[in-house]
Amino acid sequence: MKITIFALVFIFIAFNIFPLGKKESMDTNPNLPGSNVKASDAGKQDESKENIKKIRGRVEIYGNEPRTFAGIVDEKGIEYAVYPRSVENELRRLQGRLIEFTVILLDEPQGYSSLLLRGGTVTPIKWEIIE
Repeated sequence: MKITIFALVFIFIAFNIFPLGKKESMDTNPNLPGSNVKASDAGKQDESKENIKKIRGRVEIYGNEPRTFAGIVDEKGIEYAVYPRSVENELRRLQGRLIEFTVILLDEPQGYSSLLLRGGTVTPIKWEIIE
């Protein structure tokens, strides 16, 4: 009886030590929208006057480490996702200040932040600090 229990425990441990499945890596197969779009393509979508807009608002940081992202909240409370990531990193330093942004409204959501912020996705062209 002791040998049978020992054999069963050994078999269950062996199955846990040597899994039979294949591990997928997030680096090889990311499943985020816009992850296959290059940052340089963001401003080339349609730069007509209809898509350029001025927004007066503040930069806010959302999420928890390591998945934080910056967004723009205008004076009416509408939250905009910022794309590309390089511009987002520049705006992090300006958190809490009142800023007037000149942005391009993108037609399609880009990046992780666009899933959570429903005002749309924007690419800031220039900004001016008001306060």
